[in-house]
Amino acid sequence: MAYPLSKVEDKYEQAVRQVYKRVKSVELYRKTAIIILSKILIQNIKHIMYYHKQIICSVFATLSLFGCTVLPASGPYSQSMKEKASLQQRRQIEVSDFRYALVDLSRPITRYLSTLNKTYPDSKGWPRDQSPQDIKIDVNDTVQVTIYESQSGGLFIPVEAGVRPGNFVSIPPQIVDKSGLIDVPFAGTISVVGRTPTAIGREISEKLGHRAIEPQTIVSITSRNGSEVSVVGEVANSSRFSLSLNGDKILDAIARAGGPTVPGYETWVSLQRGPYEWEIPFDLLVLDPTKNIYLHPKDTVYLYREPEMFQMFGASGFNGNYPFIKRSMSLAEAIGEARGLQDGRADPAEIYVYRHETRKNLNRMGLRLDFPENAKELKVKAPIIYRLNLREPDGFFLAKNFPIQDEDIVYIANSESVELTKFLDLLNLTADTKIEIQRAIEQ
Repeated sequence: MAYPLSKVEDKYEQAVRQVYKRVKSVELYRKTAIIILSKILIQNIKHIMYYHKQIICSVFATLSLFGCTVLPASGPYSQSMKEKASLQQRRQIEVSDFRYALVDLSRPITRYLSTLNKTYPDSKGWPRDQSPQDIKIDVNDTVQVTIYESQSGGLFIPVEAGVRPGNFVSIPPQIVDKSGLIDVPFAGTISVVGRTPTAIGREISEKLGHRAIEPQTIVSITSRNGSEVSVVGEVANSSRFSLSLNGDKILDAIARAGGPTVPGYETWVSLQRGPYEWEIPFDLLVLDPTKNIYLHPKDTVYLYREPEMFQMFGASGFNGNYPFIKRSMSLAEAIGEARGLQDGRADPAEIYVYRHETRKNLNRMGLRLDFPENAKELKVKAPIIYRLNLREPDGFFLAKNFPIQDEDIVYIANSESVELTKFLDLLNLTADTKIEIQRAIEQ
Protein backbone atom coordinates (compact mmCIF):
# COMPACT_ATOMS: atom_id res chain seq x y z
CA MET A 1 0.00 0.00 0.00
CA ALA A 2 1.38 3.36 -0.99
CA TYR A 3 2.31 5.86 1.68
CA PRO A 4 -0.40 8.58 1.68
CA LEU A 5 1.22 11.71 0.31
CA SER A 6 -1.81 13.65 1.52
CA LYS A 7 -0.33 13.55 5.00
CA VAL A 8 2.78 15.42 3.81
CA GLU A 9 0.66 17.85 1.83
CA ASP A 10 -1.57 18.61 4.83
CA LYS A 11 1.38 19.22 7.13
CA TYR A 12 3.06 21.46 4.56
CA GLU A 13 -0.11 23.48 3.90
CA GLN A 14 -0.75 24.08 7.59
CA ALA A 15 2.82 25.16 8.28
CA VAL A 16 2.98 27.53 5.33
CA ARG A 17 -0.29 29.21 6.30
CA GLN A 18 1.09 29.94 9.75
CA VAL A 19 4.25 31.47 8.20
CA TYR A 20 2.21 33.56 5.75
CA LYS A 21 0.30 35.18 8.62
CA ARG A 22 3.46 36.25 10.44
CA VAL A 23 5.96 37.05 7.64
CA LYS A 24 5.41 40.14 5.50
CA SER A 25 8.52 39.87 3.27
CA VAL A 26 7.78 37.86 0.11
CA GLU A 27 11.41 36.80 -0.28
CA LEU A 28 11.64 35.65 3.35
CA TYR A 29 8.32 33.85 2.96
CA ARG A 30 9.60 31.91 -0.06
CA LYS A 31 12.79 30.86 1.70
CA THR A 32 10.95 29.90 4.89
CA ALA A 33 8.45 27.82 2.92
CA ILE A 34 11.28 25.82 1.39
CA ILE A 35 12.84 25.18 4.80
CA ILE A 36 9.51 23.99 6.20
CA LEU A 37 9.04 21.66 3.25
CA SER A 38 12.55 20.35 3.80
CA LYS A 39 11.93 19.46 7.44
CA ILE A 40 8.65 17.74 6.67
CA LEU A 41 10.25 15.71 3.89
CA ILE A 42 13.10 14.66 6.20
CA GLN A 43 10.63 13.38 8.76
CA ASN A 44 8.82 11.29 6.16
CA ILE A 45 11.65 10.59 3.72
CA LYS A 46 11.95 6.86 4.39
CA HIS A 47 8.31 6.11 3.62
CA ILE A 48 8.11 8.50 0.71
CA MET A 49 11.27 7.20 -0.99
CA TYR A 50 10.14 3.62 -0.57
CA TYR A 51 6.69 4.03 -2.07
CA HIS A 52 7.09 7.11 -4.25
CA LYS A 53 10.45 7.40 -5.93
CA GLN A 54 9.02 10.14 -8.13
CA ILE A 55 9.00 12.43 -5.10
CA ILE A 56 12.41 13.70 -6.26
CA CYS A 57 10.81 15.27 -9.27
CA SER A 58 8.10 16.81 -7.12
CA VAL A 59 10.68 18.29 -4.78
CA PHE A 60 12.64 19.76 -7.62
CA ALA A 61 9.50 21.15 -9.22
CA THR A 62 8.70 22.85 -5.93
CA LEU A 63 12.18 24.37 -5.85
CA SER A 64 11.74 25.67 -9.38
CA LEU A 65 8.42 27.17 -8.36
CA PHE A 66 10.17 29.15 -5.62
CA GLY A 67 12.93 30.24 -7.98
CA CYS A 68 15.74 28.25 -6.31
CA THR A 69 16.96 31.50 -4.80
CA VAL A 70 18.38 29.83 -1.73
CA LEU A 71 20.55 27.34 -3.59
CA PRO A 72 24.18 28.17 -4.46
CA ALA A 73 25.09 28.38 -8.14
CA SER A 74 27.93 29.61 -10.35
CA GLY A 75 25.63 31.49 -12.71
CA PRO A 76 22.07 31.96 -13.97
CA TYR A 77 19.69 29.07 -14.55
CA SER A 78 18.60 28.21 -18.09
CA GLN A 79 14.98 29.07 -17.31
CA SER A 80 16.05 32.50 -16.09
CA MET A 81 18.05 33.01 -19.30
CA LYS A 82 14.96 32.40 -21.41
CA GLU A 83 12.58 34.45 -19.30
CA LYS A 84 14.75 37.55 -19.07
CA ALA A 85 15.86 37.74 -22.71
CA SER A 86 14.50 41.09 -23.88
CA LEU A 87 13.82 40.07 -27.46
CA GLN A 88 11.86 36.99 -26.44
CA GLN A 89 9.33 38.98 -24.44
CA ARG A 90 6.05 39.74 -26.23
CA ARG A 91 5.86 43.40 -25.35
CA GLN A 92 7.17 46.80 -26.31
CA ILE A 93 10.71 47.09 -24.96
CA GLU A 94 11.98 50.33 -23.54
CA VAL A 95 15.65 51.15 -24.08
CA SER A 96 16.38 51.20 -20.36
CA ASP A 97 14.81 47.72 -20.01
CA PHE A 98 16.82 46.06 -22.78
CA ARG A 99 19.11 43.34 -21.44
CA TYR A 100 20.20 40.96 -24.18
CA ALA A 101 19.06 38.83 -27.10
CA LEU A 102 19.19 35.05 -26.81
CA VAL A 103 20.26 33.35 -30.06
CA ASP A 104 20.50 29.60 -30.65
CA LEU A 105 23.55 28.57 -32.65
CA SER A 106 22.80 27.12 -36.07
CA ARG A 107 24.72 26.20 -39.21
CA PRO A 108 24.04 29.53 -41.01
CA ILE A 109 25.36 31.48 -38.02
CA THR A 110 28.54 29.43 -37.57
CA ARG A 111 29.09 29.28 -41.33
CA TYR A 112 29.12 33.06 -41.58
CA LEU A 113 31.26 33.65 -38.49
CA SER A 114 33.78 30.95 -39.43
CA THR A 115 34.41 32.55 -42.83
CA LEU A 116 34.62 36.03 -41.36
CA ASN A 117 38.27 37.01 -41.27
CA LYS A 118 39.40 39.01 -38.31
CA THR A 119 39.51 42.68 -39.19
CA TYR A 120 41.51 45.18 -37.22
CA PRO A 121 40.46 48.81 -37.61
CA ASP A 122 43.98 50.04 -36.84
CA SER A 123 45.45 48.10 -39.78
CA LYS A 124 42.99 49.25 -42.45
CA GLY A 125 45.07 52.33 -43.26
CA TRP A 126 48.34 50.38 -43.25
CA PRO A 127 50.70 51.92 -45.86
CA ARG A 128 51.60 49.95 -48.97
CA ASP A 129 55.19 50.79 -49.90
CA GLN A 130 56.04 47.96 -52.28
CA SER A 131 59.36 49.40 -53.51
CA PRO A 132 62.30 50.86 -51.57
CA GLN A 133 62.83 54.58 -51.57
CA ASP A 134 65.69 56.17 -53.48
CA ILE A 135 68.72 56.68 -51.30
CA LYS A 136 68.75 60.29 -50.14
CA ILE A 137 71.23 62.09 -47.96
CA ASP A 138 70.17 63.20 -44.51
CA VAL A 139 71.61 65.05 -41.54
CA ASN A 140 74.51 63.19 -39.84
CA ASP A 141 75.35 61.24 -42.99
CA THR A 142 79.03 61.28 -43.98
CA VAL A 143 79.55 62.29 -47.61
CA GLN A 144 82.64 62.04 -49.80
CA VAL A 145 83.02 63.86 -53.14
CA THR A 146 85.36 62.61 -55.90
CA ILE A 147 86.00 64.81 -58.97
CA TYR A 148 87.40 63.46 -62.26
CA GLU A 149 88.89 65.47 -65.12
CA SER A 150 89.31 64.22 -68.68
CA GLN A 151 93.05 65.21 -68.89
CA SER A 152 95.81 66.73 -66.85
CA GLY A 153 96.50 70.43 -66.65
CA GLY A 154 93.02 71.28 -65.45
CA LEU A 155 91.76 72.67 -62.17
CA PHE A 156 92.49 69.62 -60.04
CA ILE A 157 94.88 67.52 -62.16
CA PRO A 158 98.40 69.00 -62.54
CA VAL A 159 100.48 68.71 -65.73
CA GLU A 160 102.79 66.19 -64.13
CA ALA A 161 99.83 63.81 -63.53
CA GLY A 162 101.98 60.87 -64.48
CA VAL A 163 103.16 60.60 -60.91
CA ARG A 164 99.54 60.44 -59.58
CA PRO A 165 97.31 57.36 -59.43
CA GLY A 166 94.61 58.50 -61.90
CA ASN A 167 93.05 61.77 -63.04
CA PHE A 168 90.81 62.44 -60.04
CA VAL A 169 90.88 64.15 -56.70
CA SER A 170 89.00 63.12 -53.53
CA ILE A 171 87.72 65.77 -51.19
CA PRO A 172 87.92 64.78 -47.49
CA PRO A 173 84.68 63.26 -46.08
CA GLN A 174 82.22 65.71 -44.57
CA ILE A 175 79.46 65.13 -42.02
CA VAL A 176 76.21 66.80 -43.03
CA ASP A 177 75.20 69.19 -40.26
CA LYS A 178 71.76 70.53 -39.40
CA SER A 179 72.04 73.14 -42.13
CA GLY A 180 72.15 70.32 -44.69
CA LEU A 181 75.15 71.82 -46.55
CA ILE A 182 78.64 70.70 -47.62
CA ASP A 183 81.50 72.69 -49.11
CA VAL A 184 83.18 71.80 -52.40
CA PRO A 185 86.29 73.78 -53.50
CA PHE A 186 85.57 76.15 -56.41
CA ALA A 187 81.90 75.00 -56.44
CA GLY A 188 80.88 76.65 -53.19
CA THR A 189 78.24 75.50 -50.76
CA ILE A 190 76.00 72.64 -51.90
CA SER A 191 72.67 71.69 -50.33
CA VAL A 192 72.52 67.90 -49.97
CA VAL A 193 69.76 66.94 -47.50
CA GLY A 194 66.85 65.15 -49.15
CA ARG A 195 68.70 64.72 -52.44
CA THR A 196 70.21 61.70 -54.18
CA PRO A 197 74.00 61.41 -54.66
CA THR A 198 73.50 61.45 -58.45
CA ALA A 199 71.67 64.78 -58.40
CA ILE A 200 74.30 66.33 -56.12
CA GLY A 201 77.14 65.13 -58.34
CA ARG A 202 75.45 66.59 -61.39
CA GLU A 203 75.16 70.03 -59.72
CA ILE A 204 78.83 70.02 -58.67
CA SER A 205 79.95 69.15 -62.22
CA GLU A 206 77.87 71.99 -63.67
CA LYS A 207 79.40 74.50 -61.24
CA LEU A 208 82.94 73.36 -62.08
CA GLY A 209 82.38 73.13 -65.82
CA HIS A 210 83.81 76.57 -66.68
CA ARG A 211 87.02 75.96 -64.70
CA ALA A 212 87.81 72.21 -64.77
CA ILE A 213 88.37 70.08 -67.90
CA GLU A 214 85.15 68.12 -68.55
CA PRO A 215 84.59 67.38 -64.84
CA GLN A 216 82.65 64.35 -63.68
CA THR A 217 81.66 64.09 -60.01
CA ILE A 218 80.81 61.04 -57.91
CA VAL A 219 79.18 61.56 -54.52
CA SER A 220 79.19 58.61 -52.14
CA ILE A 221 77.78 58.09 -48.66
CA THR A 222 80.47 56.55 -46.46
CA SER A 223 78.33 56.48 -43.32
CA ARG A 224 74.50 56.49 -43.27
CA ASN A 225 73.86 57.77 -39.77
CA GLY A 226 70.92 59.85 -40.98
CA SER A 227 69.03 56.92 -42.57
CA GLU A 228 68.54 54.84 -39.46
CA VAL A 229 65.50 53.01 -38.11
CA SER A 230 64.77 51.87 -34.57
CA VAL A 231 63.31 48.52 -33.48
CA VAL A 232 62.23 48.41 -29.84
CA GLY A 233 59.85 46.62 -27.50
CA GLU A 234 59.36 42.85 -27.26
CA VAL A 235 62.43 41.93 -29.32
CA ALA A 236 65.59 40.09 -28.32
CA ASN A 237 67.88 43.11 -28.90
CA SER A 238 66.40 46.57 -29.23
CA SER A 239 68.61 48.40 -31.71
CA ARG A 240 69.03 51.28 -34.12
CA PHE A 241 70.70 50.67 -37.47
CA SER A 242 71.07 52.11 -40.93
CA LEU A 243 68.94 50.97 -43.82
CA SER A 244 70.73 49.01 -46.49
CA LEU A 245 71.10 50.42 -49.99
CA ASN A 246 68.60 47.87 -51.29
CA GLY A 247 66.07 48.84 -48.64
CA ASP A 248 64.82 46.91 -45.62
CA LYS A 249 61.32 45.66 -44.92
CA ILE A 250 59.72 45.51 -41.49
CA LEU A 251 60.41 41.79 -41.02
CA ASP A 252 64.03 42.36 -42.07
CA ALA A 253 64.40 44.96 -39.34
CA ILE A 254 62.71 42.74 -36.73
CA ALA A 255 65.02 39.87 -37.68
CA ARG A 256 68.09 42.12 -37.26
CA ALA A 257 66.80 42.93 -33.76
CA GLY A 258 66.66 39.23 -32.87
CA GLY A 259 62.96 38.63 -33.52
CA PRO A 260 60.01 38.81 -31.11
CA THR A 261 60.40 37.36 -27.62
CA VAL A 262 56.70 36.44 -27.18
CA PRO A 263 54.41 34.21 -29.28
CA GLY A 264 53.49 35.72 -32.61
CA TYR A 265 49.75 35.45 -32.00
CA GLU A 266 50.13 37.66 -28.91
CA THR A 267 52.39 40.22 -30.60
CA TRP A 268 51.37 43.49 -32.23
CA VAL A 269 53.59 45.66 -34.42
CA SER A 270 53.37 49.45 -34.32
CA LEU A 271 54.94 51.46 -37.14
CA GLN A 272 55.64 55.09 -36.25
CA ARG A 273 56.47 57.39 -39.16
CA GLY A 274 56.57 61.10 -38.46
CA PRO A 275 53.24 62.14 -36.91
CA TYR A 276 51.51 58.93 -38.05
CA GLU A 277 51.19 55.53 -36.41
CA TRP A 278 49.74 52.22 -37.60
CA GLU A 279 49.25 48.90 -35.80
CA ILE A 280 48.97 45.37 -37.10
CA PRO A 281 49.13 41.82 -35.63
CA PHE A 282 52.53 40.23 -36.10
CA ASP A 283 51.20 37.02 -37.63
CA LEU A 284 49.14 39.00 -40.15
CA LEU A 285 52.36 40.79 -41.09
CA VAL A 286 53.91 37.37 -41.76
CA LEU A 287 50.95 35.84 -43.60
CA ASP A 288 50.17 38.82 -45.86
CA PRO A 289 53.22 39.86 -47.94
CA THR A 290 51.56 43.15 -48.90
CA LYS A 291 51.72 44.23 -45.24
CA ASN A 292 55.49 43.65 -45.03
CA ILE A 293 56.42 47.07 -46.44
CA TYR A 294 59.74 48.86 -46.89
CA LEU A 295 60.89 51.11 -44.08
CA HIS A 296 61.72 54.80 -44.42
CA PRO A 297 64.58 56.57 -42.66
CA LYS A 298 63.74 57.53 -39.06
CA ASP A 299 60.90 54.96 -38.84
CA THR A 300 60.35 53.33 -35.46
CA VAL A 301 59.08 49.76 -35.19
CA TYR A 302 57.62 48.92 -31.79
CA LEU A 303 56.60 45.38 -30.82
CA TYR A 304 54.31 44.89 -27.84
CA ARG A 305 52.41 42.03 -26.26
CA GLU A 306 48.62 42.11 -26.11
CA PRO A 307 47.20 38.63 -25.48
CA GLU A 308 43.54 38.02 -26.24
CA MET A 309 41.54 36.49 -23.39
CA PHE A 310 38.27 34.69 -22.83
CA GLN A 311 36.58 33.77 -19.56
CA MET A 312 35.12 30.40 -18.60
CA PHE A 313 32.50 29.99 -15.86
CA GLY A 314 30.07 27.39 -14.64
CA ALA A 315 30.37 23.62 -14.88
CA SER A 316 33.67 23.51 -16.75
CA GLY A 317 36.78 21.66 -15.65
CA PHE A 318 38.41 24.89 -14.46
CA ASN A 319 36.93 28.38 -14.25
CA GLY A 320 38.96 31.51 -14.89
CA ASN A 321 40.63 33.71 -17.51
CA TYR A 322 42.24 31.91 -20.43
CA PRO A 323 44.62 33.38 -23.01
CA PHE A 324 44.21 32.44 -26.64
CA ILE A 325 46.56 29.64 -27.72
CA LYS A 326 46.54 30.99 -31.28
CA ARG A 327 45.17 33.97 -33.16
CA SER A 328 41.78 32.35 -33.87
CA MET A 329 40.15 29.86 -31.50
CA SER A 330 36.88 27.97 -31.76
CA LEU A 331 34.36 27.39 -28.99
CA ALA A 332 35.34 23.72 -28.97
CA GLU A 333 38.98 24.65 -28.39
CA ALA A 334 38.00 27.08 -25.64
CA ILE A 335 36.02 24.39 -23.81
CA GLY A 336 38.92 22.01 -24.27
CA GLU A 337 41.35 24.52 -22.74
CA ALA A 338 39.11 24.62 -19.65
CA ARG A 339 39.30 20.79 -19.41
CA GLY A 340 35.87 20.25 -20.92
CA LEU A 341 32.53 19.86 -19.17
CA GLN A 342 32.20 18.41 -15.69
CA ASP A 343 30.40 15.12 -16.25
CA GLY A 344 28.63 15.27 -12.88
CA ARG A 345 27.47 18.90 -13.16
CA ALA A 346 27.22 20.26 -16.67
CA ASP A 347 24.18 20.38 -18.88
CA PRO A 348 25.54 19.99 -22.43
CA ALA A 349 22.36 21.52 -23.82
CA GLU A 350 22.96 24.81 -21.99
CA ILE A 351 26.28 26.34 -23.07
CA TYR A 352 26.24 30.12 -23.45
CA VAL A 353 28.61 32.64 -25.03
CA TYR A 354 28.23 36.27 -23.96
CA ARG A 355 29.31 38.85 -26.52
CA HIS A 356 28.62 42.33 -27.84
CA GLU A 357 27.96 41.60 -31.51
CA THR A 358 27.88 44.19 -34.28
CA ARG A 359 24.50 44.87 -35.86
CA LYS A 360 26.17 44.42 -39.24
CA ASN A 361 27.14 40.84 -38.41
CA LEU A 362 23.70 40.09 -36.98
CA ASN A 363 22.02 41.25 -40.19
CA ARG A 364 24.39 39.24 -42.38
CA MET A 365 23.71 36.14 -40.30
CA GLY A 366 20.04 36.55 -41.13
CA LEU A 367 19.07 37.55 -37.57
CA ARG A 368 16.50 40.30 -38.06
CA LEU A 369 16.17 41.17 -34.40
CA ASP A 370 13.62 43.82 -33.52
CA PHE A 371 15.74 46.18 -31.42
CA PRO A 372 14.17 49.31 -29.93
CA GLU A 373 14.29 52.06 -32.55
CA ASN A 374 15.35 54.77 -30.11
CA ALA A 375 18.26 52.78 -28.64
CA LYS A 376 21.29 54.73 -29.84
CA GLU A 377 23.71 52.53 -27.93
CA LEU A 378 22.39 49.46 -29.80
CA LYS A 379 22.84 50.84 -33.33
CA VAL A 380 26.43 49.60 -33.62
CA LYS A 381 26.68 46.71 -31.14
CA ALA A 382 24.14 44.75 -29.12
CA PRO A 383 24.49 42.35 -26.15
CA ILE A 384 23.97 38.83 -27.50
CA ILE A 385 24.00 35.47 -25.74
CA TYR A 386 24.62 32.55 -28.09
CA ARG A 387 23.36 29.18 -26.88
CA LEU A 388 24.94 25.87 -27.91
CA ASN A 389 23.23 22.49 -27.48
CA LEU A 390 25.76 19.65 -27.40
CA ARG A 391 23.01 17.09 -26.94
CA GLU A 392 22.26 17.49 -30.63
CA PRO A 393 24.39 15.24 -32.88
CA ASP A 394 25.78 18.20 -34.83
CA GLY A 395 26.50 20.26 -31.71
CA PHE A 396 30.23 19.61 -31.79
CA PHE A 397 30.41 20.68 -35.44
CA LEU A 398 28.79 23.96 -34.45
CA ALA A 399 31.24 24.37 -31.56
CA LYS A 400 34.16 23.68 -33.88
CA ASN A 401 33.05 26.31 -36.39
CA PHE A 402 32.03 29.00 -33.89
CA PRO A 403 34.98 31.41 -33.38
CA ILE A 404 35.69 32.79 -29.93
CA GLN A 405 36.51 36.49 -29.77
CA ASP A 406 38.55 38.55 -27.35
CA GLU A 407 36.73 39.18 -24.03
CA ASP A 408 34.04 36.56 -24.71
CA ILE A 409 32.45 34.93 -21.66
CA VAL A 410 31.58 31.22 -21.87
CA TYR A 411 29.16 29.88 -19.27
CA ILE A 412 28.22 26.20 -18.88
CA ALA A 413 24.99 25.79 -16.92
CA ASN A 414 24.39 23.09 -14.31
CA SER A 415 22.18 20.14 -15.08
CA GLU A 416 18.78 20.25 -13.40
CA SER A 417 19.56 17.12 -11.44
CA VAL A 418 22.43 18.94 -9.76
CA GLU A 419 20.00 21.30 -8.07
CA LEU A 420 18.41 18.41 -6.18
CA THR A 421 21.81 17.43 -4.84
CA LYS A 422 22.37 21.00 -3.72
CA PHE A 423 18.97 21.00 -2.08
CA LEU A 424 19.74 17.86 -0.10
CA ASP A 425 23.12 19.26 0.93
CA LEU A 426 21.39 22.41 2.08
CA LEU A 427 19.37 20.36 4.53
CA ASN A 428 22.57 19.10 6.17
CA LEU A 429 21.42 15.51 6.08
CA THR A 430 23.46 13.12 8.11
CA ALA A 431 25.46 10.43 6.45
CA ASP A 432 23.09 7.74 7.67
CA THR A 433 20.07 9.50 6.20
CA LYS A 434 21.77 9.81 2.81
CA ILE A 435 22.63 6.11 2.85
CA GLU A 436 19.00 5.22 3.65
CA ILE A 437 17.77 7.42 0.81
CA GLN A 438 20.16 5.77 -1.60
CA ARG A 439 19.04 2.32 -0.50
CA ALA A 440 15.40 3.31 -0.91
CA ILE A 441 16.10 4.53 -4.46
CA GLU A 442 17.91 1.34 -5.35
CA GLN A 443 14.98 -0.74 -4.13
